[in-house]
Amino acid sequence: MTINPSRSRIAERRFTTLIRGLGIGLALIALTNSPAMGVAHSDAGPHHMTVSKAVLVPVNVPDTTPLAAAAVDLSQYGYSEREYYAEGSAHRYRGAVSNSLKTAEIIDAGWHYKTRVLVRTPRPGAFNGTLVVEWANVTVGQDIDFAWAESYDHLMRAGYAVAVVSAQRVGVEQLKRWSPARYGDLDVAADNTDPATNGPVDVCGMPNCAQVDPLSWDVMTQVAASLKANKAPAQPLPGRVVKRVLAMGESQSAGRLSTYYNAIQPLYGFFDGFVFLDRASRLRADLRTPAVSVDSEAWSTMFPAKTVGSSFVRHWEVAGSSHASLDAGTYVDRMVLRDQSIMGPSGPLSFSSAIGDCAIKPYFSAVNTKVVLNAAVESVNRWVTTGKPAAPSSYFDRAPAGSIARDRDGQVVGGVRLPSFTAPTSANHAGNIGAGLCFLVGAHVPYSADQLHDMYGTHKRYLKQVDAALKVAKQDGYVLPRDAWAIRSEAARSSVGS
Repeated sequence: MTINPSRSRIAERRFTTLIRGLGIGLALIALTNSPAMGVAHSDAGPHHMTVSKAVLVPVNVPDTTPLAAAAVDLSQYGYSEREYYAEGSAHRYRGAVSNSLKTAEIIDAGWHYKTRVLVRTPRPGAFNGTLVVEWANVTVGQDIDFAWAESYDHLMRAGYAVAVVSAQRVGVEQLKRWSPARYGDLDVAADNTDPATNGPVDVCGMPNCAQVDPLSWDVMTQVAASLKANKAPAQPLPGRVVKRVLAMGESQSAGRLSTYYNAIQPLYGFFDGFVFLDRASRLRADLRTPAVSVDSEAWSTMFPAKTVGSSFVRHWEVAGSSHASLDAGTYVDRMVLRDQSIMGPSGPLSFSSAIGDCAIKPYFSAVNTKVVLNAAVESVNRWVTTGKPAAPSSYFDRAPAGSIARDRDGQVVGGVRLPSFTAPTSANHAGNIGAGLCFLVGAHVPYSADQLHDMYGTHKRYLKQVDAALKVAKQDGYVLPRDAWAIRSEAARSSVGS
């Protein structure tokens, strides 16, 4: 399918009209967006409860490999990956539910769990002292580390240790089905009835979801605490000293982490910072734990209510971005096909195929969200270590009725504007048309050489537009200098506009 620039704008307007007609929105209460003052620190302190640690045991099952292992050659970065069983005893909590802004209460303790964690470790001399722990997303029925899929190149070049925790029952049950020999005795289930109220302890928050996860909060904390402690006999990060721990999650797991930030973080103050990818829901304004949420145009269009930041919370909305970028979608397709973990009637499916048949192809916007996520990780890490706050929140303009404002060509107004949006080489669609998740998937349709020549005239003019966008994004703190250099170099090597 080929689309010229004018037709792409028409399709974008059709998409916008369609989703506005659905009348879907989130009623979120705005918080005051004020500049951060003072030195950032976590909410850890003497008034917080002691964090229990999971027991880690290396997985050693002959003739099997981990599900959702890294789908990139880690050795090229000097990294290694190891999988561990993680076993412990968890609490259940009252009040750890979506949209609550109150600290949770302990209901009871002693709930046994056993899950797994993937640990990606840099060379000892390359470790920067920060561990990033991603809460695995389970929307498609298995563990997927979408945030890692976006930012793995930066995370490894910058020397982060990275762990991916299987915190939820949907992911754990798929692990067991995929390899009973490796994962058969994993279990994170618990009774979901509050004995005081007879109501539910945990609410899934996803459509058609029958599984709930009252133990997930402690699974995330206790596994991360064990990794930070890094004690024998497992010693998952040998020779490294973990100084800081950041929590990270995308979409469904970003939603769970939002609840964690509001309800569980005040109890333990364990995590030093949070990074959300599309997106954090409303976060408490009275915590001093730095958090940055990188939000897509696709999500903000479908759910236009603005989740406003506060002194220690930032939201960066990325113009032209789909829920998962082309970079992340390509990575996840490669991983899922390798593992043959999503099965259709005729055999294994890619992640893209499992989404369904959307109108515009190829799927996923080519707006490179990863560079903004890279900046978010670095900003939170710097905020924790030096007290220098992240760049201010950057929002799309909103129309008086609350919907996303657009110009006469249907392009979103405001937000973080990358060269891949302002000087595109593809017709990028933040959303798509069709059933299921199409509204989030987006698309990119590469322009022909003739179309690019008509758009830019000369290669020099194309580079001028790239430079203009990079200058603003880099100076404002939404793109790292190294990423800006890489974008400019790739543009210079291209023949766009010639």
